[in-house]
Amino acid sequence: MPLCDGCGAQVDEAHIRRRIERLELATRFRPIHIQVLVLDDAPPSACEDYFYRAASSIPRSAPSQMFFDEIAKSIGLQPSEAQHQDATLAEFQRRGFYLAYAVECPVESAERLDAAVARLARTVLLRLNASYKPKFVAPVSAALQPVVSLLQDNSWAERLILHEDKPFDHRSRGIAAPQSGFGAAFADCLSQALAHHL
Repeated sequence: MPLCDGCGAQVDEAHIRRRIERLELATRFRPIHIQVLVLDDAPPSACEDYFYRAASSIPRSAPSQMFFDEIAKSIGLQPSEAQHQDATLAEFQRRGFYLAYAVECPVESAERLDAAVARLARTVLLRLNASYKPKFVAPVSAALQPVVSLLQDNSWAERLILHEDKPFDHRSRGIAAPQSGFGAAFADCLSQALAHHL
């Protein structure tokens, strides 16, 4: 069985195909120059819940839709505007935002996620330096603390957008649903950090 570049696990061909499909969807909305890389821990397991999959015949789950709406709020869009998901993703791209994952494949449990994030932290640093090259990185999961520590030790400290010196967590640990009001609070964090660095 081949090793997956996205999560480092031995996987079957179906896993590789799903990863390639996610990459193709995300690439459609990747800015040429990334202003802010919003970094989450891992994509959701359901295909229809993937951030860059605009609404299709299968709707997003309620937690996924809430996360999408909260991210839309963080760039100043109203919930009614976020209903047009392609337009929201295009606006996210136009403003130089891009959402990426430390572990590029879904992970079943919090323990496995923590282990995968720790194992792939150096890969995330490499992707930031060689591929993404954002002006700022905004981690949005508590599971990303090992990545944050590594970035702080490798010339990214001034370009991290944090909440009280930690990743800005969009959900309570162990709960799949985003915290209500995450988007507005995250928007405040973004605008303060960007204004401070101008």
